Amino acid sequence: MKIAKLCINTWAYASRDKRELAACQELGAEVEVFAKGEHTGTEEVVDGFPVTRISTRPLGEKVPNGLNRVVSLFTWASYMRKQNDIDVISAYDLIALFIAWLSNIGKRNKAKLVYDSHEFELGRARQRSAVTTWFICHLERFLMKRCAFSIMVNDDIADEVQRIHHLKKRPIVARNIPQYWQLDTAHTAQVRQEFLSQLGLSDSAFLVMYHGGVMEDRGIEQMLEAVAQLPQDVAAIILGNAQTSYPDQLHTLCKKLNIEDRVLFHQAVPYEELRHYVSASDVGLVTVLATYQSYYMMLPNKFFENIQSMNPVIVSDFPTIGKIVDQYGIGLKVDPTDPKAIADAILRMRDDRAFYAECKEHLKVAKEELCWEREKQTLMNAYREIL
Repeated sequence: MKIAKLCINTWAYASRDKRELAACQELGAEVEVFAKGEHTGTEEVVDGFPVTRISTRPLGEKVPNGLNRVVSLFTWASYMRKQNDIDVISAYDLIALFIAWLSNIGKRNKAKLVYDSHEFELGRARQRSAVTTWFICHLERFLMKRCAFSIMVNDDIADEVQRIHHLKKRPIVARNIPQYWQLDTAHTAQVRQEFLSQLGLSDSAFLVMYHGGVMEDRGIEQMLEAVAQLPQDVAAIILGNAQTSYPDQLHTLCKKLNIEDRVLFHQAVPYEELRHYVSASDVGLVTVLATYQSYYMMLPNKFFENIQSMNPVIVSDFPTIGKIVDQYGIGLKVDPTDPKAIADAILRMRDDRAFYAECKEHLKVAKEELCWEREKQTLMNAYREIL
């Protein structure tokens, strides 16, 4: 049996997909990825997985992007249609699912479809017209009812999608949870010393970290405003890359707040190294703003990466993520729009050593239970039924 992962982006940051495909390999399936690239048919190996590239500019560079995107829906579907050895197509989000469905039209031996929704699709955009929302809703409903099964990133989203689309079968849940991380205390200590050295701070400094994509609405500005209210021995680390000029705005804000010497901007590190960097801080911040409904229902990988790094967390006071923080007792919930509330939470983490130690102790249980080795079982059971 062969499973294809269809992804309309470059598949550059795909830790979730790689875990899914590795689980399929455990079941004895052959896997291949089809993803965006410069030239259709180019083949390469990415982290051990074979990847075939498909162009999103079939009409050439001189043709407007919008027209290229529309035409590429059909050129991608045509390319996938020619792959006669594929038994299952796991589609990364709705557009890929539409392409996968198109590729099945008229085929005698249709590939089974799996919808891998990385976000709450109907709640992921700030300004969609009523017509666009209606179309996306009905398209998602139509396609989901033609899938062998669908995957959502948390239970609240799975329940909401089932309710909206009147599905008889609830989507399965595979959260964005990393594998169990073995921590190297010596390596972590070395990274921490590098952080402190770059910041010019002593060993007693308290480090808070945001890691992930550096972009708007992730609560980074509010974190900086919180740090400005805190003592000089509290510093912030922003670990990640950006595709826009947003970091320039953050540097300007740091200068305005007079905290340039207490904020360290660090490029993203390879995923296999991430644990050493996240665990080198004292607290992880996951204070995303509720700009979209999808964000309000978030349960992002950075949250679980903090857990695997044994980092107490300060998170947005939203139901889905807050439920886990309360269940395990691993941190604090705050209003992500309120820098004073964030500052108070950081101070409590720094000054209430009994509470901090309690969070660290509770993290041992959370780390054991919230790891991919456990999480993947539901996913593997769903694939077993269709392979």
